[in-house]
Amino acid sequence: MVKAGQTLQSLYSKMIHLTCLAHGIHRVAENIREKFKKVDKLNSRVKQVFLKAPSCVLVFKSEAPAIPLPPEPILTRWSTWIIAASYYCKYYQVIRKVLLSLNAEDAISVKEAQQLIQEPDMEANLVYIHSNFGFIPEYITKLETQYISLSEALSAVKYVQNKLNDCEGEIGVAVFQKLNNVLEKNCDFKTILKISKILSGQESSMEGLPDDLTGDDITYFKYAQITSTDVERSFSRYKTLLVDNRRSFNFENIKKSLVVQCNTFEGI
Repeated sequence: MVKAGQTLQSLYSKMIHLTCLAHGIHRVAENIREKFKKVDKLNSRVKQVFLKAPSCVLVFKSEAPAIPLPPEPILTRWSTWIIAASYYCKYYQVIRKVLLSLNAEDAISVKEAQQLIQEPDMEANLVYIHSNFGFIPEYITKLETQYISLSEALSAVKYVQNKLNDCEGEIGVAVFQKLNNVLEKNCDFKTILKISKILSGQESSMEGLPDDLTGDDITYFKYAQITSTDVERSFSRYKTLLVDNRRSFNFENIKKSLVVQCNTFEGI
């Protein structure tokens, strides 16, 4: 995407190219996951214990009726791993009790989950993840919100950066450095920051912006997107239109349906 952006910029001198910042923060979340191998394994094994296992679900509901079932993290879905780690931190003792009440001979996943939940450093690691990184899912969701202004979106990124800067310990420093690397490699992040400051009145100089970019052009950046989530949503719209069992949909009607879907606000 960076190479494609550089090529297009040679043709469109006013273009400002950003890679998706929500995905950039997700890469930071992936970096956190890599540093906690045991927690990652616990998330995976507990998911296997209750997935398509009605007897285990029944035990869970009888032992802990007041809490929801453990989340099922999906690695390709942003931040679900951290959500799962926060869940285990909050309900650690309850989950431990439920897992130990299951028969270890029923499945390998049960046996491994019981061993992992009894690891002496497991609860401390979950506390560290939740207290230092538990806010990340909320801000990824905020960046995914439609019709958010440029200043609000950049404020969310700045908040994440400041919170990670406050993290202590070797892992906290490494995660903060990962975020900085992601932002530094994002070609025009500094340019879009300057434009946002001009729009909010914090900056009074146009110096440092592309020469072809005029004041009139900058006014159109108030709701500029810094994520690719709207594009990905459009893929889902196309998928619902072009399904295999829809055979009598002619081209003209497809075109009209796309116009309607792409101009319809969510919730209306």
